[in-house]
Amino acid sequence: MFFSYGEILPQRCKDRRVQSLTDLDLDGCLFARPGCAAKIRFDFHLFFTYYVNMILVGTSGFQYRDWVPVFYPASLDPGDWLEHYSRHFSCCELGFTCYRIPEPIQIQQLIDGSGGSLQFVFRVPSRLCAGPFGKDDSAREFVSALWPLKEAGQLGAVVARFDPGFTFIRDNFNTLCRLQESLDGIPLIAEFGCPDWLTARAAKHLSARRLGLACVDGGVSLSEPTFYCATADVAYVRFQGRKQSRWVQGDGSEQHDYLYSRAELASAVPHIRRLSEQCERVFVLTNNPWRGQAAVNARMLLELLGGNDSDR
Repeated sequence: MFFSYGEILPQRCKDRRVQSLTDLDLDGCLFARPGCAAKIRFDFHLFFTYYVNMILVGTSGFQYRDWVPVFYPASLDPGDWLEHYSRHFSCCELGFTCYRIPEPIQIQQLIDGSGGSLQFVFRVPSRLCAGPFGKDDSAREFVSALWPLKEAGQLGAVVARFDPGFTFIRDNFNTLCRLQESLDGIPLIAEFGCPDWLTARAAKHLSARRLGLACVDGGVSLSEPTFYCATADVAYVRFQGRKQSRWVQGDGSEQHDYLYSRAELASAVPHIRRLSEQCERVFVLTNNPWRGQAAVNARMLLELLGGNDSDR
């Protein structure tokens, strides 16, 4: 017996009788809600999402043929990849919306394929990041396209990317605010190529408007540490790979060919946990997809944040 992300589990979270792992019967991958005779099949990443400070771990994208057989079994039909993915991770970021508004059938396929168990993060169409807003129907079309996921409780946030020319000045901050207003309440995460935004001063302005700040490992500069800062109810952390920044040259594809070591990921865990104490939820994503490296590193992060495989 399974339930969707937005149905039963949030109600269980409010049940004060469930205080810790000791209150759950994990034997045989089942657990019983106190005071309820029915047992419900246990899914680790859903449990992790709702009981461990709402930290959601996943990858940027899931449709990669070179993830076979590293993550997807060779015998698995590509049409079943999302179902397989949703059994291991609790969120997924999709970037195709940067270039086009999704079709209704694509959104329905995400809902059906994930079985209601995934939170999705989408990239804001690039033309919206430039503005002006209200001059056409792009923002409304984008919001309307994602609405079924919001209704299903599976729309986590959207990410707007701004290149290094988008500097920290009043006009650009106002552009951010207008973009936020055009999204009809969908949580907005801003990713900046200009380092001036990755400062305490800029974070104070973002926090005042509850605008999320993308914390990107391997983002603007490889010589500077990642700027971890909570500025909204939703936090966003992405592991981009530690090769040359995509903002400097090329298309960024080589940057994604990077496998983080366990030690490199472990050093980020205290920062992620701190964000989880300051926010309602934290999306943690790996964007180094070559040869399944993103899935490998996402699994490492789950182990580092939630215990060893033997604990599951």
